[in-house]
Amino acid sequence: MTTMTENSIGEKTERLEAIITQLEDGEVSLERANELHEEGQELLEDLDGALDIGDGTVLDTES
Repeated sequence: MTTMTENSIGEKTERLEAIITQLEDGEVSLERANELHEEGQELLEDLDGALDIGDGTVLDTES
């Protein structure tokens, strides 16, 4: 069973990949490229926050 967070992360990742493809194709206007860039930056910030899993310290919960 997937959680809403996993779906959200997956959806944002797919959208980011679509944006990258559009920008790499070079078939968008400069104005549209700027809009896509801004959207991509927002998605990256959201994903960075969602995937921030702490400092990497492993805690032993059986002690």
